[in-house]
Amino acid sequence: MEERAPARARDLRAGMNHLRAGAAPEERTVRDLARITAPALVLHGAEDPTYPLPHAEAIPGARLVVIEGLGHALPAALDSRLAGEILRHTATD
Repeated sequence: MEERAPARARDLRAGMNHLRAGAAPEERTVRDLARITAPALVLHGAEDPTYPLPHAEAIPGARLVVIEGLGHALPAALDSRLAGEILRHTATD
């Protein structure tokens, strides 16, 4: 599935942005992520070959959910788990 993800892209600009982000030096990417101040939920695949865990840990105060067995793509089998995490993050008290 990981290898098929680029083939599924239909928007060339989005694909190019994705490539540029992936090609950026890790220290710049982590530095940019560390500047985020909005409440954030980071859903990160433990097996992500594209972005290592330090990317996910770089946002101060973010709620980090590391999902075992998940790579960079989002398989439909995880839709309910991901939706549940998003609903918990956006719920009001």
